[in-house]
Amino acid sequence: MQHKFGMEQQHNTAGKFPLPYIIEDLREWPIYKLSENRDAFMNEVKQTTLRKIYEEFPNDTLLKDELSKVLFQERIRLTEKPWKADPPDERAFWGSVKSKFMKLSDADTVITPQQLTEEILDRYINEITGNFDINSFQFARTVLPQFFSRVFNAAPGKWFKSISQGARTIHEKIPITGDVELIRKLAQKGTIVVVPTHFSNMDSIMIGWVLSELGLPAFTYGAGLNLYSIKLLSYFMERLGAYKVDRRKKNNFYLETLKTYSTTALQRGTHSIFFPGGTRSRSGMLEKKLKLGLLGTALESQKQHFKNFNEDLAPKVFVVPMVINYHFVLEASGLINDYLKETGKHLFFRENDEYSTSIKMIRFMLKFLSASSSLTISFGKVLDVFGNEVDSEGNSFNHLGNKIDIKRYFMTNGEMTDDHQREEEYTKILGEKIVEQYWKANTVLTSHLVCFTLFELIKKQFKNIDLFTLLRTPEDEISIPEGTLHEALNLLKERLKEMSAAGDIQISPEIRWNVDKILEHGMRNVNLYHVDSPIMRNGSNFTSEDLKLLYYYHNRLDGYNLHKYL
Repeated sequence: MQHKFGMEQQHNTAGKFPLPYIIEDLREWPIYKLSENRDAFMNEVKQTTLRKIYEEFPNDTLLKDELSKVLFQERIRLTEKPWKADPPDERAFWGSVKSKFMKLSDADTVITPQQLTEEILDRYINEITGNFDINSFQFARTVLPQFFSRVFNAAPGKWFKSISQGARTIHEKIPITGDVELIRKLAQKGTIVVVPTHFSNMDSIMIGWVLSELGLPAFTYGAGLNLYSIKLLSYFMERLGAYKVDRRKKNNFYLETLKTYSTTALQRGTHSIFFPGGTRSRSGMLEKKLKLGLLGTALESQKQHFKNFNEDLAPKVFVVPMVINYHFVLEASGLINDYLKETGKHLFFRENDEYSTSIKMIRFMLKFLSASSSLTISFGKVLDVFGNEVDSEGNSFNHLGNKIDIKRYFMTNGEMTDDHQREEEYTKILGEKIVEQYWKANTVLTSHLVCFTLFELIKKQFKNIDLFTLLRTPEDEISIPEGTLHEALNLLKERLKEMSAAGDIQISPEIRWNVDKILEHGMRNVNLYHVDSPIMRNGSNFTSEDLKLLYYYHNRLDGYNLHKYL
């Protein structure tokens, strides 16, 4: 018997939310139990990481060589400008480790390479490990909807509107699409790993709120250490299950600790959020290639479940792609500058984002949430750790719709085996399936369509110059007639409707409006935050005050071959 999957996403109405929690008692949530047994969890992470390190470096000579590499990489990191969130004793700690390392060669030394390795791992684990506080969660759960409601209703005579009315307004402004009921059912049968696109530092706030609205237990997630410089974010992240990720640390000990932390949390049934793109999209494009490190921990966790449980009782790990679409992104200007400066290489990390303080962040959120339609959240098809689709019972089905037993993916000659190369390939396939879901679940907003169309028309007007020269073109040299823009918008609108019907993309309801309304709505939303307007009217023509920003928002639809229809 074959299992059939529909092409259309399930659209959820605003009146459904918030949904009741699938586990009413917060003390029964996996993330709470993890936090309650924090010391035991940290020790398990430490012992598992040590075992892996000692397997890779089985004697003192090899271990000392690796310790030397770790110290060298940390010394290089410490030459860079420190972040506000860095521990104040960073230099003192690594200075002490270096002194101890230098004594390893002394005949009368009392310290061993293993002891030094443990000292470094203790440091990393204490830095990484998060916490979950029920009181802080309930406070956030109460305050965030009220804050959103008041912002949405912040006009004369509306400030004291009821919270319930405000809640409806929230979901009109932040529509959630996808098979929410399937996700809720599977969260009761196994462990959910949500893998969102990543465009803004706002993502973590919005994802946490959305998953709570779905009635799911709180998730753990990796938050960039630089975000802890912002006191308001730091306060909540330190209490709501986030664990710290310092992307400056590239050494094997740190990366192994981070992967073991993630795997162990998943094995304990803690739902998790991974940003498989690694960092925010600098270009504004949808992710095409994912970083597979943490993603591989979902596969490893599933394998360990099959090893530790009887076949019928082994929990499954489910992967849920999520696409976040913004009309405008706070950090857009800085991100696109990074992208152009680094020519697509994500090696440049900045501490000071466009909201580097709590006050700046609050100001942005006020403007962000007062937009006519700030963002959309779209869930893709739920997958197993091999990229197969699953049904409401958690059964996996291949591309032909046939039910399959995924345990055999881990077996060789009828036995469960560990095969690093095989599992790397499986993780790569999972990454490709997630990307495929991103492109299908991506929701086109009017700002995306308007910016894409205008930039493509400008490219055609200056077709003999390269991108970097084009982006430096003065505003007074850019002029696209209103009729030309209208005609192009209409062509692309019809093409997007065809693609949506085929299940290749999603479109917001506004895309079905007439071209005049699409243009007005898109311009109003994308221009709301930025000082220099990405798109503006100049008499009967259209131009841009900031071509780099226009390019950034254009890129949201890059890759769909829409330019061929102009």
